[in-house]
Amino acid sequence: MGAGRLPLEGIRILDCARVYAGPIATMLLADLGAEVWKLEPPDGDETRRWGPPYWGDPAEGLSAYYATVNRNKRSIAVDLKTDAGRDLLDRLAERSDVLFHNFRPSTAARLGLDGERLRRRHPQLVVAHVGGFPGSGADAERPAYDLVAQAVSGLMAVTGEPDGPPMKVGVALLDLAAGLQAAIGALAALLGRERGRTPAAAQVSVSLVESGVTSLTNVLANLLASGEEPRRWGNGHPDIVPYQAFAARDGHLVVAVGNDQQFAQLLAELGMDPEPDYATNPLRLANRARLIPALAARIAQRGRDELVTALEAADVPAGPVNNVSEALLAMEAAHGGAWLQSAGAMRLAPDAIQLDENHLPLRRPPPRLGEHTDAILAEIGLHADEIANLRGQRVVA
Repeated sequence: MGAGRLPLEGIRILDCARVYAGPIATMLLADLGAEVWKLEPPDGDETRRWGPPYWGDPAEGLSAYYATVNRNKRSIAVDLKTDAGRDLLDRLAERSDVLFHNFRPSTAARLGLDGERLRRRHPQLVVAHVGGFPGSGADAERPAYDLVAQAVSGLMAVTGEPDGPPMKVGVALLDLAAGLQAAIGALAALLGRERGRTPAAAQVSVSLVESGVTSLTNVLANLLASGEEPRRWGNGHPDIVPYQAFAARDGHLVVAVGNDQQFAQLLAELGMDPEPDYATNPLRLANRARLIPALAARIAQRGRDELVTALEAADVPAGPVNNVSEALLAMEAAHGGAWLQSAGAMRLAPDAIQLDENHLPLRRPPPRLGEHTDAILAEIGLHADEIANLRGQRVVA
């Protein structure tokens, strides 16, 4: 797929966000063809220093962490703590369709990024904000990374073994969820703007904590329906049995039975006779304590991959518990051996979205800090001597 055929070609995003959730949103839009100007402070997005590992010289600030969410962008370094820097912000915003940021309200106001100011000055601009806590509440000024949001939202309370401590998910899951929601909200606001259905300077807001609570989905619904406090089930499921990990003879696999027919096929493959106590999912839930050990004993006698293959043939949802290297190999095999995208020595996973059966292209590698400052400032009308003067005053880098 050529870059000119990407659906967001011609849309410009001013990305004033940093760390993870906001950059995830803007990278998704960049992958879809938008021009993304990543506006960083003179010392850069802090994730540039979240390493090792790094791609290349650590002094270039291309940590593996940073590279994960900043492909297909151009970097401009501007000090928004200065009057001249905020003037540049306005000149950049005038030429943008969407502005993203994830600063707390008081910090946003100091940097010229508060919604009311932007609404007055830039009536064409969609402003998308990703916060830690809901922006209209008393906690709006509280700092939060994904770990804090996983704790406060209740996600950690339902993650981990039943008799163990609360656990976080192994990746920044709520950053990912909030970033995707912010991108969808921005796209909806853009579409509404084009159709004349949303007000000028529409504002989109997502918080990590609220995203986390809503992401509890069936767990939250169980609380509302029953009044019973949800608890940890380890690798099991509160509403479906069997739906969990099991130890095979040489590794672990998961079995995810979603209906009674699949359960009957699982029993047949394991050489177990059907019992009335397990005929339906409500009965399997009630008798979980007897059923799971019986299944586990049969599964422990089988090889992991052999059993997964057999269950797949029987149309029972199952899969190996891969380590990350195994998962990468499986993804490459699924795409004919060519899945990772390369930019020099750097290798990056592609966006999961495919258009016309093609992955979205890697048009630009993650940028070095300020790599495109001069070019972007020239594009908005500044002359070389003006840029040199701003650099001399340390307004830009």
